[in-house]
Amino acid sequence: MQLLLAAVLIIALVQVNCLTDKQKELLAQHYRECVASSKVDQAVLQKARAGDFANDPNLKTHIKCISEKIGFQGADGKFRRDVIEKKLKETIQGDNAKNAKLIETCVVANSDPQLQAFNAFKCLYTNAKINLL
Repeated sequence: MQLLLAAVLIIALVQVNCLTDKQKELLAQHYRECVASSKVDQAVLQKARAGDFANDPNLKTHIKCISEKIGFQGADGKFRRDVIEKKLKETIQGDNAKNAKLIETCVVANSDPQLQAFNAFKCLYTNAKINLL
C-alpha cells in the first residue's frame, strides 16, 4: 500500500513539474515577444523585477503586453477578473481572503490600459511579492 501511494505521489510530482516547465517556457516566450515589441531597456526591466517600477513608457508597454498575453487584460484593455482570480488562486493557494483583497486593491480600472496594467503589476508586487515580469 505504501509503495502504491509513493508511486502515485511521484507521478503527480512529475506531472506538476512538467506543467511548471511548460508554464515557464510560455512565460519566456511571452517575455521575448514583449521585449521585442516594447523595446524596454533591460536595466529598467531588471529594476522592475526587483520592485522598482520606473515611470517609463516602454516598461508600461511591456507590462501591458505581458498582461494581455497571460490573459489579465483583453485586447480591449479591460481586465478579465475571472482569469486574474483563477491565476491568483493558483499562486496563493488556500488563502481566498488574501486573493479577494489583492483583487480589490490591485485590479482597478483605468481609462489608460497601459497605466492600468502597470499599476496592477506594481500593486501585486508591493502587496504580495508576486512578480509577473
